Amino acid sequence: MNLPFFIALRYLFSKKTHNIINIISLICAGGICVATLSLVCTLSVYNGFQHLISNLFNSFDPDLRITLVEGKTFDINAPEIKELETLDFIAAAATVLEENALIRNREKQAPVTVKGVSPEYLHLIQPDSVLRSGYFVLKDEDEDFTVIGAALASQIDAGIYFVNPVSLYAPKYNAKINLSNPEKAFNERNLFVSGIYATNQQEIDVKYAFVSLDFARELFDYGEVATAIELNLKKNADIRQAKAELQSILGENYLVQDKKEQHGEFYQMMKIEKWITFLILSFILLIAVFNVIGSLTMLIIEKKNDIQTLRSLGASSRLIRTIFLLEGWLITVFGALLGLITGLILCLIQQFFGIVKLNTGGMPDAFIVDAYPVYVQAADIFLILFTVLFIGFTVVWFPTRRLKV
Repeated sequence: MNLPFFIALRYLFSKKTHNIINIISLICAGGICVATLSLVCTLSVYNGFQHLISNLFNSFDPDLRITLVEGKTFDINAPEIKELETLDFIAAAATVLEENALIRNREKQAPVTVKGVSPEYLHLIQPDSVLRSGYFVLKDEDEDFTVIGAALASQIDAGIYFVNPVSLYAPKYNAKINLSNPEKAFNERNLFVSGIYATNQQEIDVKYAFVSLDFARELFDYGEVATAIELNLKKNADIRQAKAELQSILGENYLVQDKKEQHGEFYQMMKIEKWITFLILSFILLIAVFNVIGSLTMLIIEKKNDIQTLRSLGASSRLIRTIFLLEGWLITVFGALLGLITGLILCLIQQFFGIVKLNTGGMPDAFIVDAYPVYVQAADIFLILFTVLFIGFTVVWFPTRRLKV
């Protein structure tokens, strides 16, 4: 065993003349342990919420979405769009028409994004995972239906069992508003609510009202056009390769986005929040590591006789500094490993058994999950370990190389 490491290890565990030195060393290791544990738990909780919301988005989001780079609608009979039908890696494709409108239920009303979808849309999504009540039915024989978000339903007091239909209003194409009778400038269509979905994302739950494609075209006075085409790929298809092939077929006028790109702002926001929290906790860790310097200073005073003995045996100042440097590093390593292991155990228990519950008020439908979502990522664990050790080694190295021993 390396001599400086052996002496440093002995100093770490041996009983000192002044018991306060052992206590300070334990406090230093404990502070590093708590900071490391906080990093593991916090990043894992962020991962859990991001993973949960991504799964909710996946319930409505296709593998790939095609839109225009500039403009709103495009002709679905265009040659480049028709060519998509010949691609064998596409499992299902749905035509989508999105436009803003006003939804009204009796005296209450709200702005809404009407999303008209073709019948193939049901092959793209997993409605049962987010439907709070009812069914994802948009047309039944001659009757039209809509599926709206829980926040929107609450805003206009709508429900799936209501006898009265809700109304959708959209401006007529090239119509002028008559101030004496402004309603004539709008198309009005009535339909019943067949289902209510909830993603726990306020901006999503209050935004969309799903209707059939034919209903949307009639409401907005559109012909055979679409604002987007949404695609699901076959299981063995490579998304990157499929995206590149679609982009080459469609050309630069079209934009092909995968699931993450469809919610780029959300994922960017989550990433920024996660790493800002990581930086804040790293500063707390830095403060905890600085305490190691005080512990080493007291240890040097305690071991003055040992230092003189080592000098008499021919030990150089460099070797003695190395002993105390390794002593500080060992405190950091033990604190980091203890915090990392404890954090991993707690996070894995929560991830697989859900000990800490979200729903503590006795309301079964208050949350879409019962327990705090936690998701441990190996990359985060390695990053945390590297960060803790790097900060610990750096903070200890600078003072000890200048210690007069």
